[in-house]
Amino acid sequence: MKIAFFSDTYIPHKNGVATSLSFLKKTLEEESHSVYLFIPFIPNIPKERNTFTLPSITFPFQKEHRIALPYSIKYDLMLRNMEPNIIHTHTPFSLGIFGLYMGKRIKIPIVHTYHTLLPDYAYYIWDHFPHFVKKNIIDEERAKRIAIWISREYCNHSDLIIAPSTKIKRLLKNFGIQKPIEILPNGIDLDRFKKIPKPEARKSLGLPTDVILLLFVGRLGKEKNIEFLIEVMKYIKENNEKLIYLVIVGDNPDKRVMEELKNKAKTLNVYDRTIFTGYLEYERVIEAYYASDIFVFSSITETQGLVILEAMASGLPVVAIDDDAISDFVKDGINGFLVPNNQENKRLFSEKIKNLIEDKDLYTKMSLHALETSRSFHIKNLNKKLLALYEDLIREYNNSNA
Repeated sequence: MKIAFFSDTYIPHKNGVATSLSFLKKTLEEESHSVYLFIPFIPNIPKERNTFTLPSITFPFQKEHRIALPYSIKYDLMLRNMEPNIIHTHTPFSLGIFGLYMGKRIKIPIVHTYHTLLPDYAYYIWDHFPHFVKKNIIDEERAKRIAIWISREYCNHSDLIIAPSTKIKRLLKNFGIQKPIEILPNGIDLDRFKKIPKPEARKSLGLPTDVILLLFVGRLGKEKNIEFLIEVMKYIKENNEKLIYLVIVGDNPDKRVMEELKNKAKTLNVYDRTIFTGYLEYERVIEAYYASDIFVFSSITETQGLVILEAMASGLPVVAIDDDAISDFVKDGINGFLVPNNQENKRLFSEKIKNLIEDKDLYTKMSLHALETSRSFHIKNLNKKLLALYEDLIREYNNSNA
């Protein structure tokens, strides 16, 4: 099958969309499918077969992202000559607009994966507006409504929407999206998860040895709620005699964000128990999973939570704030704990961590169940489901246009 992907992010960007898209392209090509990827020009991007870049500039509100020209006559002609079977967009913006246009132009079906919950990220653009604009023209709620409108309009011009979780399908329905929506999570490349002995992984990363390590992996942003984890560390330090550290893997191009988190840790007297690694290459992130004991997660704005699946593939039990996006695979009391998002959540979150630390049988049981759960999300298995969706859509599209 010939498949054309369109995305506004790709490796070496460090985010879930870039990572999952890289796995998807690689594994589909290994299965003898032709995948053509259209992305913005990204500095230092490694050369990769059938990957085509369009001129781009830095996105002013989030410096790690790029905005590309939404059209190229060169690639327009190339796509028409290529005759792909299907177009699959992974963004509703610049390259997504190009993909949507080309699908309509050459009359082939268009699939769109809704990777990012846009209303929850509208803050990043709205917050950069001048104070007068924020106060008198576009308040934060209006910015969210605009994000919902963009989501609805783009999806309703596609032929099939893929939602990574039950939560996202429900929200998209609430946005007023009329097109068919299928739930298909992003997969992980389990072949890259080869067990590393804990002492070896800790030594490689320079992490302390005879301690309990809690791990968070992700972008350091407001939506990830990392301040919550630092507040939990204060409770843990004051109520537990064991040496417990929080390892935070990730960064933000706005260096003030990490400084604010460090200052928070200092204010709460847990800076000595908090380790900030910054960005790590993916192989080093895998080392961090194997170096750690428990994965902790506090975001409630996820579409899926790919890092949680990666942690589970490393055998880590999960303690997270309950959210529909992750409750599809984190089963409370089975492979982790889901803590209600209420007034008591810091105390409960801390107690669940303590339960896992003190009850070795419980820890072992949850670790095994985490590994078992992750096997269902191997990208090679999910690719079969994706290809079946493609084939069904192509057949329906051709029949309706016959």
